[in-house]
Amino acid sequence: MAKITEEMKAMVKGQQAYVATATPDGVPCVAPKGTFAILDDEHIIYSEIAGKHTWENVQKNPKVAIIAGDISKMQCLRFSGPAEIITEGELVEKGKAQMEKMGMPAPKAVIKVKVEEIYDCGVPAMGKKLG
Repeated sequence: MAKITEEMKAMVKGQQAYVATATPDGVPCVAPKGTFAILDDEHIIYSEIAGKHTWENVQKNPKVAIIAGDISKMQCLRFSGPAEIITEGELVEKGKAQMEKMGMPAPKAVIKVKVEEIYDCGVPAMGKKLG
């Protein structure tokens, strides 16, 4: 199983993330997620607010990829794995509080991704599997 290292966490902290999903028949979708966060060494979370294509896709096909990093430094990582939809509990309450502070609507759910693979998407190691 892939592990998110402290170095990886530092690289993506505070960065914009983009989540890639697909419909069950393979139509792709990529969407920015400003609530992206590393939960622990094996999980990434984000609050689902918009409830559009990404939300619909995750409900039908839980396979996702997330890319995040400092593009200005040409450093980024791609994480992939299955998404779990969480609609109640501590993570959702924290998501609601975060959105309220930002003046945003409450999330429909928190999406928790079990990271199974990690790839370097930066220069010079583009495409190197890290975990």
